[in-house]
Amino acid sequence: MKINKLLFFLLAVFSLNSCVEYVDNGTKPDGPDKPEEQKFTAKHNNAEEAKYVGDDFEFTAMLNNLDVTSTTIFKVNGTQIKGNIYTPHKIGSHSVVATMDNLTANFKFTVLEKDEEEPEPTGNRIEYDDKSYAMTTTAWILSGDSAQKKFYSSPQTINGNEVVCSNWILVTTDDTDLTKANYYMTNVYVPVKSDGSLALPDEATPVLKSGRVVINATTHKITALNNYMFNSVTDTDADYTSTSTLENSKIAELFWDGAYGFSLQDLRQVAKNSNVVYKFNNSLSRGEIQKLKLKK
Repeated sequence: MKINKLLFFLLAVFSLNSCVEYVDNGTKPDGPDKPEEQKFTAKHNNAEEAKYVGDDFEFTAMLNNLDVTSTTIFKVNGTQIKGNIYTPHKIGSHSVVATMDNLTANFKFTVLEKDEEEPEPTGNRIEYDDKSYAMTTTAWILSGDSAQKKFYSSPQTINGNEVVCSNWILVTTDDTDLTKANYYMTNVYVPVKSDGSLALPDEATPVLKSGRVVINATTHKITALNNYMFNSVTDTDADYTSTSTLENSKIAELFWDGAYGFSLQDLRQVAKNSNVVYKFNNSLSRGEIQKLKLKK
């Protein structure tokens, strides 16, 4: 009797499995697709622009891939705002609850205190790319024969006319070793006076032939020079500025107000030999250099 009951049970299980396999035939039964899950999210959308008290913070909401900002209600710190723009008046962390129908999303954002405006830079400096670099030394180096105390001439074409000029290097730097300095350097020519005597850069309009600005070991060639503006020059101090456009289309500005001096050096030799360094000895006074004669 027990054997008969066991056989009947096994037969029933086998029949049931066979029926299932027959109905499914190895596939899921036909029927309606599973509804897409509703994913509702919200966020601070302009975090790069809005950071400080008084900025306009913009919120957005998405339902799956659909922008539902216009039908979403936003509450900041428990208070409903109009639309999706919030202008905070206090610093710190703020909580946002976004709701649409029966869907809810939460996020937080932080409001920073806007730093006080930095004071305008002052002193002897180069201003480049929104940064200021303090300068310590300036020199006006004239091309000439230091032994004979005479300056060299260099014919230059100015406004279509050939003009006898003196050749100068005007350099302002934070270290007289230019291999490790930030500096502003221009190679300019200054027309000689009608009587053949020397004119200094502040006594005539310098004509730019080349120049460079070196910042953090990167050299930028000067492509256009707005003429030096000399506010005041005495025997010992000079107050002047210069503005240049660089090859990267950025602007470099030079500001100097303080002691300056003159050196006499054969700039032709410097141009030929890159190992020759510029002299910063400021060995001549303004009165002495004004007396120099043109070397024939």
